[in-house]
This record gives sequence, structure tokens and C-alpha cells, in this order.
Amino acid sequence: MTAQELETNYIERIHSNFIGQKIEQVFYEEINYETELEYWNIAETIHSVDMNVIFKMESGKLFQIKWDSEFYSYGIGFEEINELKIKEGFKIINVTENENWKSKILKPISSVDIYWDEAEIQQYQEASYDVALKDIKPIRIPLTWEINIDNEKVYISAFEINENGNNNYWTDHLTIHFSEQELKKHTL
Repeated sequence: MTAQELETNYIERIHSNFIGQKIEQVFYEEINYETELEYWNIAETIHSVDMNVIFKMESGKLFQIKWDSEFYSYGIGFEEINELKIKEGFKIINVTENENWKSKILKPISSVDIYWDEAEIQQYQEASYDVALKDIKPIRIPLTWEINIDNEKVYISAFEINENGNNNYWTDHLTIHFSEQELKKHTL
């Protein structure tokens, strides 16, 4: 499959699973650091999540939005899951009643737009990161989803804002922005 076909398939899967659907509940899956802090807020309209955002749809389907390697490491991906199951070392937090999510519950998703990031990577010989191959390969990864729900937007990005305020892109972390203005501050 060509890169263009892979992207087209990805977009079609997103649209067929999310457009017109209503989110009934929202959960964050986090590493269980055994602290009182459920998820940390960088600003009132930014949530930072170690692992996944899980939507329980009105239809009963569960979709896990996560960082994955469908295109290359640390893009935004998703999969349908059968149940909410707490894995060892993790916890699941119901954030449906959080002020940022509350206004979006049981309202139809009208669109999901994908912001792609482009880069060039150096190919390495299999089993050795010391021996670079000659080819530099251009890649595109889906870095951010813009989810439009009843004229409100939610941005889910494979991105992390460190406690010192520095930005880390292409990370094994998700950041949820509920404000386009806050998103732009982080140059996404």
C-alpha cells in the first residue's frame, strides 16, 4: 500500500467510526503513579495523559485514541476495544463530568480533521542503530486530531508539555487541548 493509500484509508476509518456519533463517556488511561493527582492540568483547558483517551459512544462502542506507530512512531491512532479493563500498573479515570468534556457529551461529532507533521528520517540497518543506511526517507505522521463537537473543538495530540514548559513532539504521551488559542501557544 502506498503512503497516500495508507493515509486515505486512515482518514476513511476515522470518519466512518466517529462522524455523526455521540460520546457518552470519556476516560483517561494513565500509568498508576499511586498519587492523588488524577491527571495534571497545564492550564485550565489542557489535560496531559500518559496513555490513552477512551470514548464510550452512545452506541456502546469503545474507542481507544492513542499514540501508535501505524505511520511511524508516535502518531495518533485508534482502535475499537471490547471493554474497559484496568491493566496492571495502570488506572482508568472517568472524566465525563470534567468541565471541559461536559458540554460535549451526547452531542454529535461533526468532523475529525487531522494535522500531519512531516520529517525526514535516516534509515538504519535492522538490529543496529549504529549503522546508518544512505537513504533519508520523508515521512508524515498524524500528530493532532481536531474533533468538532456541536461547534466546539477538542484537540488530541501526540505531544507533551514538560513541567518546565518545554514542548516535546512525537512522544508516548497525549495532550488534550480544549482551546485553539492554547494549542497555538504550543505551535502545533
